[in-house]
Amino acid sequence: MAPQATRRTVDEIDREFDELASVLSDPREQLITSDPAKKSGRKVTVNDQLRKRRAKGKHIDIKFPKEFAKVCGEHASLFKSEITVLVRTVPLQVKKWRDMDKFHPGTTASVWRKLKQKFPELSEEDKDCAMRQVESQYNNRRYHLLQTYRNNKPRPQHVSPEGWQWLIRNLWTDDDFQKRSNQNFINRGKQEMGSKVGTRSIAQIAYNLRDPETGEWPTAMQVWRATYQKADGTWSIPTGEEIMTKLHEAAGIHQEKISSAPVPIVEHFALVLGRKPNHSRGVGIRAVNRLAEERIRLQVQIEASEQREAAARERADAAEQHAEVAEQRAQALESQVSTVVETNAQLQEEQQSQRDELSSLRQAHSGEVARLVREQLDHQMAELIARIGASQPPTS
Repeated sequence: MAPQATRRTVDEIDREFDELASVLSDPREQLITSDPAKKSGRKVTVNDQLRKRRAKGKHIDIKFPKEFAKVCGEHASLFKSEITVLVRTVPLQVKKWRDMDKFHPGTTASVWRKLKQKFPELSEEDKDCAMRQVESQYNNRRYHLLQTYRNNKPRPQHVSPEGWQWLIRNLWTDDDFQKRSNQNFINRGKQEMGSKVGTRSIAQIAYNLRDPETGEWPTAMQVWRATYQKADGTWSIPTGEEIMTKLHEAAGIHQEKISSAPVPIVEHFALVLGRKPNHSRGVGIRAVNRLAEERIRLQVQIEASEQREAAARERADAAEQHAEVAEQRAQALESQVSTVVETNAQLQEEQQSQRDELSSLRQAHSGEVARLVREQLDHQMAELIARIGASQPPTS
């Protein structure tokens, strides 16, 4: 079980917060690297633009439209930058954000007070949206720290040694965490949308496209075009034109359903991307990118599957052709073997016939020899008898 961090009082949290925020807000502080000679790399966010703008008494334009429940407005980036500064003062020794106040009581309340001090424009109605943005950027910060650790880079100077060691010992080396982290890494690798608007959210894009006079929100087609269509008319994602066509089709078929939805844009995208919309507290619009990414990923998977099936069919066809060729060769060999067998049988018959003929000739020759021998013997016997008769004296 992970050891619990020391509990702090609200005054201690505020005092630590003020000290860290003061340092992080001073652009003269070198918090980037332990090597003063090294100037490359991403700089630490200090949100100096907000300080300068406040010093000049200029208006800060931030809004939390109820349609999206996300920060919008001309200076939404200043709000997010300030949260980037604030989350560096939030304890790292907790596994999940929802447990922050359990182990570090008063932390979220302190963050909210500091946000209201930096942005008097905030109201209590904005608290949920603002704190969800804080949670999101807090998680992003810990993700980037994890990448620093995995890449064997040294501890950033804006991270306390205690917090760094706690993350290593109690979170990053945990088996369940590593399993989730690896799966999330795989999922992120499959979600390359190719947006041309950088880190701006769809909510911010939609807010910027509102009619300045009537305040009317743009259509889903306008938002999609502004997000993924390039200046030359081409698309930054493979399915850009396809989804645009489907958006137009859905607008014609489901016009009443879209217009009557709590958030028409979300409903419109959900109809096209094939998901049940979630309009509660603006969650739906934040899912539009993920839904489009999933659609692209599924299409890529389908195309890959079709390619694999086509390749498998080609291999099967090639194997079938090889089998046919092999069968033809086998049949040809079988025919050749049959011919050889028949030829061999004929040769054997001819050889047997020749043997019989030779045997017959031999028998005939043997009989003739025997006759000649007998004749020769008879002749010799006759001559012998004649000589014997000739040699005897005549009888008186």
